[in-house]
Amino acid sequence: MRRSLATAAQIFLIFLALTGACVAGEKPSGFDFCAPPLRPLCIDATAADDACDAQVQAFIKTVFRYRECLEKETQRAVREANDVLEAWKCRTGALTCR
Repeated sequence: MRRSLATAAQIFLIFLALTGACVAGEKPSGFDFCAPPLRPLCIDATAADDACDAQVQAFIKTVFRYRECLEKETQRAVREANDVLEAWKCRTGALTCR
């Protein structure tokens, strides 16, 4: 029974990682939550098996998706910062704007 609960918990954690689960509720405007990958629990187990291999492969894919998400969020944040600076410069007269 205990092993089946651990396996179910591992499967659930992998599911959350693969689906890019995010915080419940509405996300703040312009922000996309990048769910960090979860280390496979089987890595700390004594035996390596096919199920653990599948978890490791899923983890690696999740790491790449996480990295892509972080890159997109970084680009979005830089664009937002540039928009704020431009708006501020227009408002203060440091930049001629419409």
